[in-house]
Formats: sequence, C-alpha cells, structure tokens
Amino acid sequence: MYNVSVPMELTSLNNTSGRTFEQVGCQYGWEYDHTWYTLTAPSQEDWVCDKSLYVSNTFAVSRAGDVIGNLIFGQLGDSIGRRPVFFLTLFMLVFGRCISVFTANIYWLFLVASFLGSMSTSASFQSPLAIGMEVSAPDRRGYLTMLQCLGFTLGISIMPLIGWATGDWIIFMLVTTLPGGVFLFVRKHFPESPRWLASRGKIDRCEKVLLHIAKINGTSLPPDTRAKLKKIASQKEKFYGLASLFSSWRLAKNTVLISATWVISGLTYYTLMLNVSYLSGNPFLNFFWQSMVELPGNIVGKTLSDRYGRRWTQAGTFVALIMGYIILIAVMKDPNMQWLTITMVVFAKFCITITFYIIFLQCMEIYPTCVRQTGTSLASLLGSGLGILGPYIIYLGVSIDVVYPFIILAVMALFGVIFCIFLPETLNQQLPETLADAETFGCDQKFWQTYCNKKDKVANII
Repeated sequence: MYNVSVPMELTSLNNTSGRTFEQVGCQYGWEYDHTWYTLTAPSQEDWVCDKSLYVSNTFAVSRAGDVIGNLIFGQLGDSIGRRPVFFLTLFMLVFGRCISVFTANIYWLFLVASFLGSMSTSASFQSPLAIGMEVSAPDRRGYLTMLQCLGFTLGISIMPLIGWATGDWIIFMLVTTLPGGVFLFVRKHFPESPRWLASRGKIDRCEKVLLHIAKINGTSLPPDTRAKLKKIASQKEKFYGLASLFSSWRLAKNTVLISATWVISGLTYYTLMLNVSYLSGNPFLNFFWQSMVELPGNIVGKTLSDRYGRRWTQAGTFVALIMGYIILIAVMKDPNMQWLTITMVVFAKFCITITFYIIFLQCMEIYPTCVRQTGTSLASLLGSGLGILGPYIIYLGVSIDVVYPFIILAVMALFGVIFCIFLPETLNQQLPETLADAETFGCDQKFWQTYCNKKDKVANII
C-alpha cells in the first residue's frame, strides 16, 4: 500500500510529477482462496507480500536438510550400523515434523524443525532396504526392492487423498507423521544386518542374529558358520567414508555411472511431478493419478529386470523413454492430439519409475557391504541436489517453447542409456562384501551377457 495521508484518486498516483510515496505493508489483512485448501502454513501465518520469501526459504531449507542428511546418515549407516541409523532418523523425522506444526509462528524455530524433519527422509528409507537386501537370497532381492518401492508408491498415492480430505496442514502433518512413531516401539523385532556385523568383526552379535533368523525360518545354521564368520571378519577393512567409494578404478567408475544415472532419473522424476501444478483441475487428483502409475511401473521393472538383467532392462527403458519424448515433441502443439500428449506424459512417468527401481537395486547390489549405504546416499544426494533444476526446465517450456523441457529430458535419457550399459550386471550375483570384492566385481562379464540363471551361470542374450 502507498502511505498517503489524504484521499487521492488512483490516477493521481500514476501522475505524481516526480513525487514518490512510501510503500507500507497491507493494513487490513488478506483473503485466501479456499477452493482446495482450508488452512496452510502461509495462510495461517500470512506469509504473503513482504513475507512471501518465507515460503521459498522453507523449501530451500528442506532441500538442504535432505542433502546434508544424505551425506551424514549414509556414512553413519556404514560406520555404526543400519539399525541405529534407522531409529535415529525415524525419531528425527517424527520429532521435526511434529514440532514444525506448533512453531509456524516462530519462523526461525519452524525452519530448524523443518530442517531436522527433512534430514532423515532418505536415510529412513535406505536403512531398512539395506538390511532387507543383506539378508535376502540373490533371487529374492528384486522382489524385496519391489515391495519397498510399492510401499513408497502407496504412501505418496494416499498422501494427496489425505490432504484433500483434511484441507488443514496441521491435521495433514500429524496424520502423515505420527504413524511412523509406531516403529520406535518395535525395536527388538528389528534386527541389525548380519552382513554388516560380520564385515565389522562383530561375530557374536552376527551369530545371534543368524540364529534368530534360522529359528523363525524353522532351520538351523551350518556347523561351520562361525568359522566362515571369522574368515569374513579377518577381511575387515578401514572405512574412509565417501573416499572409500573411489578407492579403486572399478569402484570409482561404478560410483560415477550410478550417480549420473540417478541424477538423470531423479531430475526427470521431479520435473514430471512438478509439472502437475500446470495441469488444470483438482490438484490432489492430478497428483494421485501421476503417483498411481508407479505401481505397475515397479511391478514391470521387477519382472523385466529378473528376466533380462538390470542394465539391459534399464537401457531398454531409457530407449522407450526417448521414443515417448519424440512423440511428445511431435504432437504437443496440436490441440487435436491432447489425448496422446497426456498418454505420453503418463508413459514417461511409467518408464522413469522403472529406471528408479533398477537404480535402487544396482546401488544395493554393486556397492560392497562396508560402503553400501554411503554409496546409495551419495547418489541420492546428487539426485536431490540437482533436482532443484526441475522448476527451471519447466520454466523454459512456459516462457519460451512448450517442447523445450522434453527435448532436454530426451537428451538426458540418451546419456542414461550410455551410462547404464557400462555398469556390471548384478542379477543373481553374490553381494560384494569388501572393497577388494568391489574392485573385481563384474570384471569377468562379457558386454552382451546377462546373468539370468539362479545358479549364477551366464546366459547369453544375443
């Protein structure tokens, strides 16, 4: 508002003959559009006008928390164990998000709570997946990863429905946060990874966990179990955090390729999801349908990667993604082909779901036990960090040409094909345990081969 002491016509403000008027904040409050949202943090605390930057700051702090959390907790998972990191991050997630609900009126405290709640998001997903992969048979790892990805998809699909039903950000935050606290009370039923325990020389604890698993399965441990555990413990290596990922040429190459593929998939995923805001209609349903397409994507990804191998399934999916983008670029400006445009956007989301599923598998299967969570966190960190480019890619389509974002995504998918085909095949292979194992993992594989046999025999696909 202009700080004017006497009534003036609007035309007078536009013709002031060089005079300037002081601008002050709105004096009479604001009215908000409640079509879809009854109460949000910005509408509750009036983060508008001179406080509109508060919203952007909150988003930036949350992204920073995710990046820093990936960096810290990924390495902690490999140094102190998957189990304690899972419960630590779960507590921070519940605590941070709940505190943020009650501190929106104290903005700096709200930012701290948002930061804490965001730090643990990725690690709370990665730690249980690492444990599950490390206790599974080679032919069951794909199935286990599919289950966790399906759980994630169901979560993000139900989330907009909860938001639509409540319309209140406080109720929404509590309803989607408090159920996670239940797992804090079942710690004794959540085992540590026996592979990690063995790699750190904790033989007694490892044997105890294995005995518990054998009891649940109605079996018994082989007589030479302890001797094998001692042999594994004798190969214990020093842990240097992120530096360990570049301790050999082959491991460094795999780290770079996995991280690059994750960045491509992550940036594409974020760009497609952010594009929901530019669609007309109910924003909650738009988000819901885009999320639901991930359910068949994860199932198809598991089926194909278990049949044709991880890297060839991923390469084929990137090729299919490129073909979808070409069709999109050709028909986007034709109003009569709107149905095909929407179909291709959904198809692109379907394809990128498959690539994401396979990347999770490859991270867990290529990295050795001593740096498995560190490597996964590094790739996730880079993907999340560069995900901030997503809004700018969309902006190119809004401000310049609607096809520009899909041209960029098509070029990125082409690089995805190149990166993924030079990764080793991991289907039905034993997980590498040490850095020495990672240095030789896949070196005896031929380029045009995939490991499809449960007995680890090579089956040529050409």
